[in-house]
Amino acid sequence: MKIKSLELEDVRSVEWNEESNSLQLIDQRLIPFRISFVQLSSVEEISSAIKQMVVRGAPAIGATAAYGVVQAIKEIEHESYNNKKEKLESKLEILLKSRPTAVDLSNFALEVYHIALESEFSFDDSLERAHQLTNEMVEECKQIGKIGSKLIQDGDTILTHCNAGPMATVDYGTALAPIFEAKKQGKNFKVLVDETRPRLQGAKITAWELDQEDVNHKIIPDSAAAFLMSRGQINKVILGADRCLRDGTISNKIGTLSVAISAKHFGIPFYSTFPWSTIDMKSESFNDFEIEYRDEKEVKYVTSFEEEMLIANPTSSALNPAFDITPHELIKGYITSKGVLTQDQLQKEIMKK
Repeated sequence: MKIKSLELEDVRSVEWNEESNSLQLIDQRLIPFRISFVQLSSVEEISSAIKQMVVRGAPAIGATAAYGVVQAIKEIEHESYNNKKEKLESKLEILLKSRPTAVDLSNFALEVYHIALESEFSFDDSLERAHQLTNEMVEECKQIGKIGSKLIQDGDTILTHCNAGPMATVDYGTALAPIFEAKKQGKNFKVLVDETRPRLQGAKITAWELDQEDVNHKIIPDSAAAFLMSRGQINKVILGADRCLRDGTISNKIGTLSVAISAKHFGIPFYSTFPWSTIDMKSESFNDFEIEYRDEKEVKYVTSFEEEMLIANPTSSALNPAFDITPHELIKGYITSKGVLTQDQLQKEIMKK
């Protein structure tokens, strides 16, 4: 992606820095107020960055975890051969416990871990595999953009929820990739952006990314989506996913289920977009999902310019589920690198894997 304020092109939110031989992230907590690059030089720092949402978005977390395993291999370099597997497994466990819901984390980390074992803990082979996984995912997102842009017509008003742009996916995005591609094609449309609480990732990050590409957009309160649908002011929903089951059920940012139910009621097509790394091949039903509950401070406080402000009754407690679950019956289609798929088509493609 490009960053206007820094006059930078081809910036990635997650990247291995060859000069420092460490992982480099854009600190997403500071967007849009400041663009800050952080260097992480230990597995513990990488795990903390995932937990603290320095990096977020399922594919970006996956890439971060892949490079986290590479970092782990670097850290065990001087261990005896017999100790390396045990040490690597211990560091892998730290990464896998960072956040529970996005399946890309374990999918990417385990891929690099297996390469490490096969190559007898080769740093170069593991780094090459992490690069390959990340680049393949980015290319998928690029393809998602080309395929999904065909759904966008002149005059459309598209609702997107939370953030599924370049910051969340290393580059291009999932839900935003078709929007950026449609913009390049000269189509005339607008985007409504919600997730204005509790993390404000729509209001802060999605709105900023759309602004970088000069896409016509407005931020709306989360609670306004159903009303605007009822007035005919939204005619498509395109958003991402943090995990997709084989039956097409998705887990995504809290509030997605509400949007999906409203869209179904008003006859508005609801699309989920993701790369194949976001598919959970192991879980059988939504009961297998582990939904992350985060600190109540994210609900009771707002953060701006790194300052926290209490906005709720101080003695009240709060619930803060980070994700919800949307059944496949509410989803019109899945925008993937294989095409815009129905539930049946998605299942057939998954069976090929």
